[in-house]
Amino acid sequence: MKVMARLWKINFATYIYFLIAFLCGYFKNVCLLFFIVFLHELGHLFWIKIFNYPVISIIFYPFGGLTKVNIPINASINKELLIALGGIIMQLIIEVILIIFFHSSPNLKLYLFYNETLLFFNLLPLYPLDGSKILELILEKFLPYEKALFWRDIICTIMIFLFLLLMIVQKQINWLIYLFLILQCITMFKNQKYLKNRFYLERYLYSFPYHKIESHNKIRLSLMKKDTLHFFLYQGHYLHEKAILKKYFID
Repeated sequence: MKVMARLWKINFATYIYFLIAFLCGYFKNVCLLFFIVFLHELGHLFWIKIFNYPVISIIFYPFGGLTKVNIPINASINKELLIALGGIIMQLIIEVILIIFFHSSPNLKLYLFYNETLLFFNLLPLYPLDGSKILELILEKFLPYEKALFWRDIICTIMIFLFLLLMIVQKQINWLIYLFLILQCITMFKNQKYLKNRFYLERYLYSFPYHKIESHNKIRLSLMKKDTLHFFLYQGHYLHEKAILKKYFID
């Protein structure tokens, strides 16, 4: 329990956010929001523990939480999808509980509004929200890993500008959230090369349970997919992907 407690962290800006909310008379509202965020992160944590992946940290920001977990890039897509959907599933459970047990509460509409707002915001394909991870995993179901990363980054970048446009139209621009999303978007592009190399290195060093097998008539690492074992034609023979990756990393 002590180890788990040390994983929970609060960003410094969050303390300032709580202080401002207290001074402006919105402390209870902010506490309610963060309680929903806390339950949302518990939803992720439940599946992470089910699949026995090590948790690095759970950080609370002024506008939400972020669970960092050490999952291999080549982990099962379905397992990752359950982890990504864990927070959403938890919030749907909260929604049902609120409607059933708090139907007579005068604050029910406020509770539902906060829960649904956070729910739909998290589903937006904006990095690093759950929506971007869900989008990435869906793309990985059908595309090679490199292409999935490429299209995730393109879609998330487009959504950043659409999100700004939506805030301008609604006259509700939160520059703190938008600045955070922009910085995360830049980090997303910076990490692309690292993620590609880690994807290939994992497959060379470790063995993963693959559900499909594909063969290729030319050696192109960019054709490799998650959950799929690859063979490449080389000098008239099909070579296991590890032999090709060995040439890539060692030869």
